[in-house]
Amino acid sequence: MLERSIDRVTRTPALGPGFGGDRHKAALVIAPGDLRATDPFFLMADDNITLGGSFGESHPHAGLETVTFMLNGTMEDTGGRLEEGDVEWMTAGSGIVHSENATVSSGMRLLQLWVILPEAHRNMSPRVQILRRAEMPVHAEPGVLATVYSGKSGEATAPTVNAAPITLVDIRLEPRASFASHLPASRNAFVVVIDGEVEAGATGERLAQDTVGWSASIGGGESLLMLRAGDSGARLLLYAGQPQNIPVVAKGPFIAGSHEELARYYSEYRAGKFPRAGTMRPVPSADSRASD
Repeated sequence: MLERSIDRVTRTPALGPGFGGDRHKAALVIAPGDLRATDPFFLMADDNITLGGSFGESHPHAGLETVTFMLNGTMEDTGGRLEEGDVEWMTAGSGIVHSENATVSSGMRLLQLWVILPEAHRNMSPRVQILRRAEMPVHAEPGVLATVYSGKSGEATAPTVNAAPITLVDIRLEPRASFASHLPASRNAFVVVIDGEVEAGATGERLAQDTVGWSASIGGGESLLMLRAGDSGARLLLYAGQPQNIPVVAKGPFIAGSHEELARYYSEYRAGKFPRAGTMRPVPSADSRASD
């Protein structure tokens, strides 16, 4: 089986002013602009709230998926309540209004990832999935606890419905514990170290807290990414996705295939044609399995 390496390492910059005023701090874990290297992942933001209360405004999305991982605290809006460890998986598709006029707790921290959709699904009907940590399958072995939110790890397969094949696993490692994560070799993958330190990949690249290690696709078949925790253990999020290799045009909250499609998104949003996320019916995922 092919063993992956870490091809490049980036570090999340220090938190700076966010769009939500003095109590909102943010940083880009993945900056947009280099889709060839990050495909299908467009950007990732690290959002932090220092003082709880009402936060944010309703805004639209189209042509992408947002994957919001609650690391700390809580957030509640018209779409429901997210607690620590929960994930909101929103497929904007042809267009949706995301209600973020929310009540958030002090110390809330989340990571929001933007994923480009396959061309055939870019204008699919929008949907929202709320993935509760307590309901997600777990892969456990000595010193390792891996919670699977999308895709699979070992025999644990998430029920998440995917438009683009995506793996998302929250991995907790005890001190010096090792874990071999199996992934399709065709996918681009990255790990975000939340706590501690790990040695990753065939060469044991050392990744500390707030660093991102990237592993590019390496062909067909299966592959594995070796992870080994440092002396204090580690927690990391592993993402892997199938590159779409399509041209896209992005502006504001929209990702389109052309400037004409981008203009249509804006026109339909202004005409009030986008449904609101809080009105969406729950996705019936019990009979569907995530792409692996």
